[in-house]
Amino acid sequence: MRQIVCSNCMSRVEIGARQCPYCGQSFANTNPAGALPVNTLLAGRYTMGKVIGVDGEGIEYAAIDGELERRVVVKEYIPFTICAARAADGRVLPRQGREVLYKTTRMDFVEMYRALVSMGRTPGLVTVLDLVEANDTAYAVREPDEGMTMTQYLDELRIPLTNEEALTLLTPIVNGVEAMHRAGLLHRGICPENVRVTDEGAKLSGYATLGLRTANSDLKSKLSEGFAAPEQYSVAEFQGTYTDVYSLGALFYFAVTGRTPLAANLRRVQDTMPAAHAILKQIPGYFSAGIASAMRVAPNERIQSAASLLAALTAPAPGAAGGSIFAGLTKRHWQIIGACGAGFLVVMALLIWFIVGMLPGGEEATSSVSLPQSASAPASSASQAASAAEVVLVPEFKGQRYDDIIAQPAYRDNFRFKVVYEHSSTVAEGVVISQDYLVNMEVPVGTTIELTVSEGPNQVAMPAVASHTRESVENQLSLLGIKYELEWQANDGSYAEDQVIGSDFAEGQMVDVDNDVVRIFVAEAPAPPTSSSTATPPATSSSTPPASSDQTPASEPTDNQTPGGGMTEG
Repeated sequence: MRQIVCSNCMSRVEIGARQCPYCGQSFANTNPAGALPVNTLLAGRYTMGKVIGVDGEGIEYAAIDGELERRVVVKEYIPFTICAARAADGRVLPRQGREVLYKTTRMDFVEMYRALVSMGRTPGLVTVLDLVEANDTAYAVREPDEGMTMTQYLDELRIPLTNEEALTLLTPIVNGVEAMHRAGLLHRGICPENVRVTDEGAKLSGYATLGLRTANSDLKSKLSEGFAAPEQYSVAEFQGTYTDVYSLGALFYFAVTGRTPLAANLRRVQDTMPAAHAILKQIPGYFSAGIASAMRVAPNERIQSAASLLAALTAPAPGAAGGSIFAGLTKRHWQIIGACGAGFLVVMALLIWFIVGMLPGGEEATSSVSLPQSASAPASSASQAASAAEVVLVPEFKGQRYDDIIAQPAYRDNFRFKVVYEHSSTVAEGVVISQDYLVNMEVPVGTTIELTVSEGPNQVAMPAVASHTRESVENQLSLLGIKYELEWQANDGSYAEDQVIGSDFAEGQMVDVDNDVVRIFVAEAPAPPTSSSTATPPATSSSTPPASSDQTPASEPTDNQTPGGGMTEG
């Protein structure tokens, strides 16, 4: 007989037992109606425990992985605005007329968590361990929450973090989000409550589908005021990697100022949010500017990637500004100063000799202080050395990586650098495209060399296009500079005419605006009832068919009701 695992003592117990024979733990069901009963065995492996959270997407349970004997958290997809109840055998039942919407949104849930499972253990992210499809729905299994939330962490400190402390804490989060973006995923729920500060460093949790993180969607949305991006307040607007960048910027703003940013929908009406530097003067200007660039209200004016945000928040090289006037001097500079000092002393000695020679009895005096012939040699050598040291030849920086250039002491000692970034499809990211001084030109030490550095291909994140109208998609792609072509698909009535079915680029995938051409699949006018044609996107499409536009029946539960009745949202 299959066994469950006691949540108290981790002993294996036969299904149907009323209490644990080893520790006496009661197995009575304490979960609310509509949720799976305590000690339900899922997929023959996971013993479901108490409900620990409910949102518009479903229910979270504490659970035990009987195979690996470890505690986990299981999220069941059961959106209570779409689902009516649960059958006696545990199956989830969608509302009448909402079956298509339920299937398509469940597919979004499955695809997202399947991709997270494939990412494995990623620093900065809570690990998703498994995905189970059962009971006509899906279950995502993840590691349990550890440590404290970022809000609790800052509350205990009672003072905001410095910019260096914020970078130390949140860099794993930024890198984790960047890894999600490379996998074609968006988080959309980055906020202090979803950041856990653990002994292993900060980790980001709170994964959710588009519906939960967009206001007025078919699901009961859940947005974090102050951290959700402006475009998340409308189902008609597109989201991309820049959406997560806004939330990351808000996270840094909160960390270094201790203030929750002004809600993005209010900023659109009147943007009165002060810059971070205006709140605390000790926040460096470049750091405050980086946050501001990430939190622009217009998506196309923002920093576009998590990696670029991290670069914008990184401190300038030591000695670049501020501090002692000697803080930026290198060994080479001290050598030049020493040579000049030696020359100055020799000149002063000659001047004294000349003055003494002009006094009465100067001949004797002169002879008494006359310098040996060899004494003038060091002066000449020192002057020549100082003169030679002041001029250097410009090397060829073109073709070198900028990181390699600034890592070489010979370059750092002799030159200052001004960097201009430019997109290039032919020069690798981080490699110098051109320089403003010719190779082997003689220039004074300390000359500023302007280097044009490649940002790589001109890429933007592919927005979500499925279920939008052709006209709105074309306008958005044109705004982003993405080249595209339309492909019309047969339509059996599942889609409205001119509705976009999908594209050959996944949402969040980076598009080279100079070279890539995106294919957009658009539904034709619905076929006559006798036609058997179906509108199916090509195999390369990453988007799912749009949800049904049927209206919710009058019997749909209110926001604080749950499937099967009785359960309120936590």
